[in-house]
Amino acid sequence: MNTDALFDPTPGCADATACAREVAPLRLLVDGLEPDEHATLDAILKVVASKSLRGWTWAEGSDTDLYLHTRALRRPGVRAGVSGLLVREHEQAAPAEALALAVPFRVMAVLELLDGAVDRLQQEQLAVQGHVAGPAEAVDDEKTLASSLARLLVRPVEHTLRIRVLGHGTVYLCTRSRMYCMDFEQAQLGKALESKRFVLTAIAPDSPELAAERDRGSPLDELLWPIGLLASREHAARHERQRLRQWPDFARLPHDPRHLQACAALTAGAMDAHELAAATGMSETEADHFMHACQLCGVLETAVAESAPILPAQDKAAGGLFDRLWRRWLK
Repeated sequence: MNTDALFDPTPGCADATACAREVAPLRLLVDGLEPDEHATLDAILKVVASKSLRGWTWAEGSDTDLYLHTRALRRPGVRAGVSGLLVREHEQAAPAEALALAVPFRVMAVLELLDGAVDRLQQEQLAVQGHVAGPAEAVDDEKTLASSLARLLVRPVEHTLRIRVLGHGTVYLCTRSRMYCMDFEQAQLGKALESKRFVLTAIAPDSPELAAERDRGSPLDELLWPIGLLASREHAARHERQRLRQWPDFARLPHDPRHLQACAALTAGAMDAHELAAATGMSETEADHFMHACQLCGVLETAVAESAPILPAQDKAAGGLFDRLWRRWLK
């Protein structure tokens, strides 16, 4: 059973999602498992309980929030908020839109299932209430995967990073070989980087696990670029005047016309984020994120502060008028 340490950068109750933990735990009812399978699931649930959105508890009776069952056994009369299908290896896969859990169980899959059930219950509740998400529910930039990776990449990283993002999949980031790979679609990368629920583990660069993924690797800057565009730099860095040593490879990297304008400005002269914002019409935050993306990709350099010009030494014999008169009087 995989019991990798779970990394959850969302302490306390900083947003509506984290606050869900303060409500009643998710009630769970399961049918169709063998005794050893049930024991394994119970052990995994205890491992992930503190990391799930609401925690969990076994349901009593036929009222439950989440009902897991096999195709062969679905108890009549169960009143469940949402249902999920238990699928063994030899069975047909569950429909794409269905909540499902593969048997044998995996720790991350169980956690994803619990949080997926909570999300569906919340969506149904919001639909009933006619609720529209407000600004308070926006993603907190400091707790996202993008921000966490940006803080790690400030210094050289010797190990390969394996990041398991709940609801998406796994990303491998290898700075030594300047490549990354992932087991989900490129179109999901932006949402994955905005996620606040992920497991980050350091593995050896020559790990057999990574060797199996190298054939699907992509240049690392294709990951570093969106990380920079989503994450802010340290406050002090925003006031450093910097210039481009070369343009980013826009043939591969997503961009908009303002990025081209910003590149032209940073090629012409060194600027800080405030100056770049004034020159391009970006907000200061957007300008800082753009400079961060360029910095992570290695195309931005800090300008050397210009020292005051050194004045030529004055010939002591060639003083002013008063000095010459004084010298003549002394003679």
